Amino acid sequence: MPAFVDRAKSRLTELRREHPALDHALRTQEHYGETKAGQQAGAVTYFGFLSVFPVLALAFFVVGWVAKVYPDAQDTLQTSVMSMFPGLIGNGPSKLNIEDFQNSAATAGVIGLVGVLYSGLGWLSALRDALIAVFALPDREQPSFVMGKARDLLVLVIIGTVLLVAVAFTGLVSGFSSDLLDWLGLSTALGWLVTLLTVALGLLANAVLFFAMFRLLAAPDVPRRAMWSGALLGAVGFEILKQVSGLLIRSTQGQPAFQVFGLTLVLLVWINYFSRLVLYAASWAWTHPLAREERVVEPAAPVEGPPLPSVDELPTDDGEGSGRKGAFVAGAALGAAAAAAVVTKARSDDA
Repeated sequence: MPAFVDRAKSRLTELRREHPALDHALRTQEHYGETKAGQQAGAVTYFGFLSVFPVLALAFFVVGWVAKVYPDAQDTLQTSVMSMFPGLIGNGPSKLNIEDFQNSAATAGVIGLVGVLYSGLGWLSALRDALIAVFALPDREQPSFVMGKARDLLVLVIIGTVLLVAVAFTGLVSGFSSDLLDWLGLSTALGWLVTLLTVALGLLANAVLFFAMFRLLAAPDVPRRAMWSGALLGAVGFEILKQVSGLLIRSTQGQPAFQVFGLTLVLLVWINYFSRLVLYAASWAWTHPLAREERVVEPAAPVEGPPLPSVDELPTDDGEGSGRKGAFVAGAALGAAAAAAVVTKARSDDA
């Protein structure tokens, strides 16, 4: 049995050497486990669940004012919420009702802001701590409570804006697909091109979202190409997660625990999966070949002392310097004479 294990390890080592993608995937999984990212995702899930309702209420409050200038802002926000929580939005007993948030948006100016300051920004702090652990960053000096919350609020606004703009742009392309085909002089039979373009834009929007989270929350010392690689992996995983969310929700609803906890259990499962995905994408970026090459420490050059002086370089000054030089020459001559005498004596003994 030990021999079989040794052969399997040797074969796996060869496969990792021959296939860099396999080596990268295994390094990602190893780093994910070493940093206890799964436990970090649990902490993020807790604050993420607490932040869902106040963040949505505050978002509808802000967008309600923005809609006076940009009438489509309300629809864009609803689309964004549906893209973040697919299968959870609706009028059923186990779904989030958008109208409830719209009706409570009037009081969100005060109550929602207080809730966001605790739970929503607590989610950002938990996610930041998790990303710092995954990116193996040293402890940094933390700002004061007020400055820290102001910084997190700014980051939350930036991330929310990135999401809204990305969803609005993707929806714009999808909504004007026929006009876009006419403008390009293409037949409506090529509508699949617009669908493909919409999917590509969705992936790009998700990648920008993941990159923004990496950069704004952790600011790791990782090459941009490695960070974009992790962001792209997160974007693809996020799209897959949204596609299978229906199956995930149905499987969760069929469990006995769902009868007790209802929507709470579904939200917890969804947020936990998303949190794990963010940290896994960060692990992928951290173990990227470019990131590993940058972390390789070059060996320090050996410390060399000053070269020993030759006879000619000895001081030639009169007095003590000349005496030292003469003593050195005399000692060398005496040593050579002694060596010659020993050799001569040895030869005479052999004869």
